[in-house]
Amino acid sequence: MPPFLRYTIGIAVPFLSVIPTVPLLGRLDVTVLGAPLALIWLFCCIPLTALCLAIVWFGHDSKLPEEHIDADYDRGGPA
Repeated sequence: MPPFLRYTIGIAVPFLSVIPTVPLLGRLDVTVLGAPLALIWLFCCIPLTALCLAIVWFGHDSKLPEEHIDADYDRGGPA
C-alpha cells in the first residue's frame, strides 16, 4: 500500500469525519432516540476509526516479520 494511501486512510478519513462535521451537526436540532445527531455521529466515528487503522495495518505491517517492525519497546526505553 503506498504511503499516501496509508496516510489518507489512517489519518485524513478519521480526522475529517470528526473535526469538520461535529460543529456542523451540532447546529441541527435533529435527535435520534433522544440523543443529538452530533453525539450519534461521534459514536459512529469510533468504529470507523478502528476500521481505518485496521485497513492500514493489514495493508502494511501485517506481512512484515516481527524483527523488521521498527518499534522502540524492544530497547527498554531511554537509558
